[in-house]
Amino acid sequence: AKTWKMKPKKDGEAEKLTPENCCFSGCSVTNGKGKGIVIATGMGTRIGRIAQLIAGDNGGKQKKKCFCLPDMSANATPLQNSLEKLGGRIGIMAIGVCVVIFIIGVAMDRTDPSNPDSPAWLYMILIAVTLAVAAIPEGIPLCVTISLSIGCKDMVSKNVLVRKLAAVETLGSASVICSDKTGTLTEGKMTMVNMYAGGVDY
Repeated sequence: AKTWKMKPKKDGEAEKLTPENCCFSGCSVTNGKGKGIVIATGMGTRIGRIAQLIAGDNGGKQKKKCFCLPDMSANATPLQNSLEKLGGRIGIMAIGVCVVIFIIGVAMDRTDPSNPDSPAWLYMILIAVTLAVAAIPEGIPLCVTISLSIGCKDMVSKNVLVRKLAAVETLGSASVICSDKTGTLTEGKMTMVNMYAGGVDY
């Protein structure tokens, strides 16, 4: 039987990450016979390691935000990230305004006109909560959805089919579209030969 021997490493030669007599489960065997020893399975294999790197540091588990809500920031579009930041800023400003109004109302001893005997702090809490609820911008997502829907309608009139509303935003943020399917697939050329920018043809 033929045995495999370790070849000595030459000076200046890079060290091989995998021995020459190893094969992977993803490799295709065209012909022949052979015996092998399984040294790793599942996520311990090289393919499993690649899957871990693709899944990220958490091993593919869904990230949580605020300990309960799923974190979808990785798949969010720039418009969704901007809306989330805008909502957070509006929320912080609303809380600040409500706290200031509560302090001023308690300092001025504002009471409920229908029940003057009630304490001022209780009445001002109701006022502050009412203002906070009214300041929540729940209409922003609706306005954005309507705007993207109008964009989809305009694109359909130009024979462009859009399956997801997020694609309208992505296409709208693109300033240059390079398309050369024939040369790319048949000849393997990825070199730009013409460019038009700032009113100048290069």
